[in-house]
Amino acid sequence: MNLHTALKPFVLEYTRVVDMNITGVQFHSSKIQPGDIFVAIVGTKEDGHNYIQRAINSGASAVVGEYDITDLSVPYYRVSNSRRALAALVSHLYDFPSKRHVMVGITGTNGKTTTAHMLRHILTFAGLTCSLLGTVSQEINGLKISSTQTTPDTLQLNQWLNQSNDHVVIMEVSSHGIEQDRVAFIEYDYAVFTNLSHDHLDYHTTLENYFGIKARLFTQIKNSGEGIIASHCEWGDRLVHLLDAQKIGLQTFGGSSNDDVQLTNIDSEFPLTFQVKQGGKHYKMALPIPVVHNAWNALAAWLTASRMGIEPDVIIKALTVFPGVPGRFEIFKHPSDAQFIVDYAHTPDGFHHLLRTIHSRKNNRVIHIFGFRGNGDPTKREQMIKISVEHNDLLILTLDDLKGANEKEMLKEMQNLANRYGENKCFIIEDRTKAIEYAWKKVKKGDVVTITGKGRECYEQVYSLPSKSDTETIEYLRSEMANR
Repeated sequence: MNLHTALKPFVLEYTRVVDMNITGVQFHSSKIQPGDIFVAIVGTKEDGHNYIQRAINSGASAVVGEYDITDLSVPYYRVSNSRRALAALVSHLYDFPSKRHVMVGITGTNGKTTTAHMLRHILTFAGLTCSLLGTVSQEINGLKISSTQTTPDTLQLNQWLNQSNDHVVIMEVSSHGIEQDRVAFIEYDYAVFTNLSHDHLDYHTTLENYFGIKARLFTQIKNSGEGIIASHCEWGDRLVHLLDAQKIGLQTFGGSSNDDVQLTNIDSEFPLTFQVKQGGKHYKMALPIPVVHNAWNALAAWLTASRMGIEPDVIIKALTVFPGVPGRFEIFKHPSDAQFIVDYAHTPDGFHHLLRTIHSRKNNRVIHIFGFRGNGDPTKREQMIKISVEHNDLLILTLDDLKGANEKEMLKEMQNLANRYGENKCFIIEDRTKAIEYAWKKVKKGDVVTITGKGRECYEQVYSLPSKSDTETIEYLRSEMANR
């Protein structure tokens, strides 16, 4: 496919038409190789249009951008949307690699990672090969690659899809990834919606906008594909009606007899056992991981696997030995017979389900450590503190990654919210590793300390203790105690 044909839907004007085959595409000028096409993107921190001449000097054969530029020494195409044009070019370069796989895209506020890992576990248990692209790790052709973001940029994504020899590709799809066209021109056999709740409103402004972005994923379902929708969520119910009106195939999971897979009863939360109904038959399911929302995650994975031809008895056997997900309800024993739990929960809804479960089985004190993240969604912080105070005996507020935010302003906001809603249960230790260390030194037998917000994500800040994540901090404290 040549450059002009690939860009035709987006072009506003061009300096000259060239019959040029696409041999390479870059949006970082420093990565340009001779003959590559450079796409200038307006980013949150940098504007790629400022690096056009550098790209040309490095050998760019043509440039694509959004600004009105007429004096370049190489062909220039002005387009309406550089990000979408980039996705089109990359898709053409790799001959639309999503068509060569059974593609599963999983989106939602909570549960994407666990659902993706559950589904991959079921499919590999059944003998299929699966690539996994998500928050915790990327795995392609059996090789693991560390992950820096939930949804990779369109260039990396298409490169990985092109490299993958796996039959199935399961990927988490973030709202940012959809809105920024990182997944444009990727076609899905199954698009899964887990839920939607308060998050990312600093970026999307309203829940309505947030939902609209999520719903865009379902316009990328292949003609023979289906949406797999959580109908028990009000936003999922809206999505069902939307897809139905657009005559897009769909299957639902939820608590209604109208659902294709139905959760009929929760027998126990810890351990998590529940009843499932599908096709008029009843099944009993036991998961080795707790918290009720994991029953819904299991149903999402169950229904998707079922639509791919996996029988219920295989699904049940696989989920019974599901090993869990690193950084999701990951338990560490303290020498005093207390427990430390590391979890990724970072939304009001995630807090509610996680902390309610822990509170319901408390033997002694329940302590919660969580941090404010810079340039995140500040509108959810008040609600999260209220939920934490309701379910915990002690709340230690700390900092998460600052991401350029002013530390003093973050701490001031934290103190104001603690004073207003803390009910004398709340205090602040700004250094995240020292907050964990404080809890480590103060716990007694039967206490449970929950550390939320990052899971196994690496710290971006430098803290006092020589560790790179919450789990490493715990391991460091454990080794220090052992060496005394």
